[in-house]
Amino acid sequence: DENQATGEAIRKLAAMMNLRCEVFASGLAFLEFLKTFDHAQWGCVVTELKVPGVNGLQLLEALVAQGVMLPVIFVSGCGTLPIAVRAMRAGAFHFLEKPLHDQELWDALDEAVTSDREHRDAARYAAALRERLATLTLKEEQVLRKIADGKANRAIAKELDVSIRTIEVRRKTLMRKLGVEDPEDLLGLAISACKVHALDGGGPYAPSRGAPGRWPNGNGRRAGPGVMMRDRW
Repeated sequence: DENQATGEAIRKLAAMMNLRCEVFASGLAFLEFLKTFDHAQWGCVVTELKVPGVNGLQLLEALVAQGVMLPVIFVSGCGTLPIAVRAMRAGAFHFLEKPLHDQELWDALDEAVTSDREHRDAARYAAALRERLATLTLKEEQVLRKIADGKANRAIAKELDVSIRTIEVRRKTLMRKLGVEDPEDLLGLAISACKVHALDGGGPYAPSRGAPGRWPNGNGRRAGPGVMMRDRW
């Protein structure tokens, strides 16, 4: 925000929330900062909608294109419903009108940083799960998919036209490779694996593109000028 008083007010509130804060007077200054920013850090961005150089919406579009996934909170002293709708459609996390109220901003910041942290945790879990799934054979994957459907060994054996003993062996191998010791944990992980597969675009049980029958190998907003809230002290 080019208004120094606004930036300082948000900086003080951030300190009360045990959050570090970086303040920028223009969109260009913020974009320059991003060149050295550690994108592994979680946090959020608070930006005035109208700032010199590059406005908030333009920055949002640029950062989405760069893959910067920090949640963005827009603030504006002349906000209208169409502008707010446009910002939210562009991917803004919140849209607040000036004058800012401490409790409203506090709640928005808390929601944003919590959302970003949870998103990153989920992405790390999904990445680790994909690594373990990559160690499975096609036959083991078939059994895992059936387990995700909640089917018992006898039903799986019948559908795959193998013996129950074969399914028991594959189930034990799955538990060893996937690092679980309890059948219920294996069921939960199998369901999670199918969700990860669906997020990758293959559908819950559809084979991934380019490798029939295989689990996919996966690879996780934006910002503007103003105040950037980074990870906790």
